[in-house]
Amino acid sequence: MLIERLVLRQFRNYKETSVVFAPNGAYISGPNGSGKTNLLEAIYYLANHASFRTQRREELQTWNAAHSVIEARVMRREEQQQSELAVQLTPNGRRLLFNGKETKDVRRFTAHIAAVAFHPGTMNVIKGGPAGRRYLVDRGVYSLQPEFGQLSQQFQRALKQRNALLRNAAQHAPSDLGVWTDHFIDAAVQLMQYRQAHIERLNAALAGLSQELGEDVGRVSLEYRPAIFAKLAAYEDRAAGWGDEIRLQVQCRAEAQRLQRAEEAMGQTMFGPQRDDCVIRFRGRESRGYASQGEQRLAAFLLVAALSLEIYRRRGHYPVILLDDVISELDERHRRVIFDFLKAYHFQVFVTDVEDRPRYRELSALTPLRVREIGGWADISSVETASDVSYDPRTPRGE
Repeated sequence: MLIERLVLRQFRNYKETSVVFAPNGAYISGPNGSGKTNLLEAIYYLANHASFRTQRREELQTWNAAHSVIEARVMRREEQQQSELAVQLTPNGRRLLFNGKETKDVRRFTAHIAAVAFHPGTMNVIKGGPAGRRYLVDRGVYSLQPEFGQLSQQFQRALKQRNALLRNAAQHAPSDLGVWTDHFIDAAVQLMQYRQAHIERLNAALAGLSQELGEDVGRVSLEYRPAIFAKLAAYEDRAAGWGDEIRLQVQCRAEAQRLQRAEEAMGQTMFGPQRDDCVIRFRGRESRGYASQGEQRLAAFLLVAALSLEIYRRRGHYPVILLDDVISELDERHRRVIFDFLKAYHFQVFVTDVEDRPRYRELSALTPLRVREIGGWADISSVETASDVSYDPRTPRGE
């Protein structure tokens, strides 16, 4: 899958921009704050209906804009099939348009576009707390199985209702809490099973990557650690639970009973997937404590690369890969690993950098573009023909 044309209207600092991309992608340079990341964020949002920078939708819209638009013409090169996709953002929500018509079918929409991102915030997955690692896993599951989004919403609703009952126990019958505990556990068990299956797929992909790129690169692996298994010391005891949904249900109910008094005192649910963690290992050791800064960056990229390959295997087309402001943070060896991976597959790649680096750009035959800010708005131009005139790729060069 590739993006042939991208149109942004009132998105962040893009007033109205249309740009055509080459099949291999683009190396986008420009000063900090000019709008490079905003461009990649728009692509990511179109594919994932979420930003990799903020959870506040209103931050994506230009100040005082009634609505913002992200449009793209995409091509599934495997079938040579073109589609027009668009997301319209308003203060009240978003609308999806497929070939000019509004659709509520998220699965159909996302079947035509996929994107993964490696950006400075990706490092927080390794160095930060469990919430970032849960988010990484859950976004990965959604990329492969969009129906996971509905399950996640059901889980969050059950969690919110259960917490409200725990905070106001005196105002509700005990049976109300029992009903929502059942709903919560049903959703929790399904969510944990999705996560575990996804991690198993990623580990298989990571093992394959280690062989392809060379054992000296180092192998990355993941281990899912659900909070409900925290009291089970032996790994075998934890692993045995995945094959038996009833056992997971029983373990959840045992935790609910064990933590009943603490939950009543705290007024919140103290067991379940919202408290889970995932260990990321590099060369067999926990990367957060033992890997160097460079190794942590490489491990984070390999997680993104493994997800990219899984998207292709499951959905039949390659996702767009977005590398935001990370090339300058990598040493020569790790840069080479990344571009060796990109060259080996038919990804469309978008790289942002504060400077154009022809040596790396040419490794993946990326088209050079430059972003700068003019009068408060982002402006995109071709590096070869950069001028004071805004570059509009809709007009063929030479005319």
